[in-house]
Amino acid sequence: MRKLLTLALSVALPLFATSCFRQELRVAEYHVPALATPAVEALLQSRLKHFPGIKTVSADLEKQMLTVSYQSSTIREMNIEEAISIIGFAVNNRPANPNAKLPKGLE
Repeated sequence: MRKLLTLALSVALPLFATSCFRQELRVAEYHVPALATPAVEALLQSRLKHFPGIKTVSADLEKQMLTVSYQSSTIREMNIEEAISIIGFAVNNRPANPNAKLPKGLE
């Protein structure tokens, strides 16, 4: 009986371990009050796409919402929010980084 239990665990453990690290694509939405022009949208898209794990970035200018799809095993939702703040835009309840250097016309 003990050998059977050991065998079952040795087969089951690798299966459970691989499922913990699966590549799950998730979608998060962020309210960015400054997201009112195509220029702001383009800047956020170009800068966020350089972060590992971020797959797509789209915006709704009317609602000032940014939608990001990302690999949850690579980057976390709160890290994306922090990245938006570091770029120089207030997001949700997080203020913009005061030291961010935005292109002229987007300040």
